[in-house]
Amino acid sequence: MKKSICYFRAELDRSTSLLENDQDVAIDVLNNLSSKIIQHAVEEEARLVRIIMEKAKVESAQSIHVMQEHNYVVDFIKHKLPELHKLQFSDVCNEIAKFVKALKEHFVEEEKIVFPLALRLAA
Repeated sequence: MKKSICYFRAELDRSTSLLENDQDVAIDVLNNLSSKIIQHAVEEEARLVRIIMEKAKVESAQSIHVMQEHNYVVDFIKHKLPELHKLQFSDVCNEIAKFVKALKEHFVEEEKIVFPLALRLAA
């Protein structure tokens, strides 16, 4: 999972850096990532939430909250991303910046909260 997150971070940064010069390419980078991000989220939930709920229901609240952030990610990919080409430049920049920031913060939360708990439980 760590390898995937590094790849996602690099591509998110690439999308952000492309915004100033070519917002269509920046959007395309996110489009190319979208199915991989959704697949990653589904696999994460299937594996990690099951372990956490089975073995640490009492400690699961924070982890469940972090996993629920996947809803925002999927909603953005399915509903906002396809509409970005229709928006004005500043709105595209704002939407992408908001998405990238939220996703990066989500990665940090997973690394601090979800992964350590799941690893401890799996051992």
